[in-house]
Amino acid sequence: MAVQTQVVAPIAIAHGLTIVVLIAGLGKISGGHFNPVVTLGVTLSGGMHWVASIFYVLAQLIGGMVGAAFVLAVLPETVYKSITGGAHTLGSGVYPGWAILAEGILTFLLVFTVLLTAVDENKTKLAPLAIGFSVAVDIIAGAKTTGASMNPARSFGPAVAYSKYGDVNVWEHHYVYWFGPICGAGVAALLYK
Repeated sequence: MAVQTQVVAPIAIAHGLTIVVLIAGLGKISGGHFNPVVTLGVTLSGGMHWVASIFYVLAQLIGGMVGAAFVLAVLPETVYKSITGGAHTLGSGVYPGWAILAEGILTFLLVFTVLLTAVDENKTKLAPLAIGFSVAVDIIAGAKTTGASMNPARSFGPAVAYSKYGDVNVWEHHYVYWFGPICGAGVAALLYK
């Protein structure tokens, strides 16, 4: 997904603030889990039972597809196709190995922030803000390389929805958006423990 430099900051701020609002509002209900690798990191660090995490991940994947379906429904086709439906693809000249590393580092920062501010016994009331800022910083840092997904459900839903067009192979490097974040979350949980 090619992102123009002048629009990266507003995109990052919008995503970060959305996460702040969602975690502040829904954190008491679900722990604020909207991302399978956050759930993985919390589970690996002992903050969640494996059985519950499986249901969370399924719900997150379904949520990603439903959200992508809404985007498909509300945007005019020309606009939708111009942004590839929000599906992630590698930036120009970015190799898959480097993309996996980039997604791993970005996800590490996010999951480590979640573990230290929202899961730890010394958690803070500012956790939603810290997590939202980590998302914003990650997007600013990674938008031009991988699109800064850090969330397999967020990458999966738009890829499923955009597949109907077939003009862009959104599945070609889709594994990057699973493998990198899973590794990043695993390292974050390991260092946290």
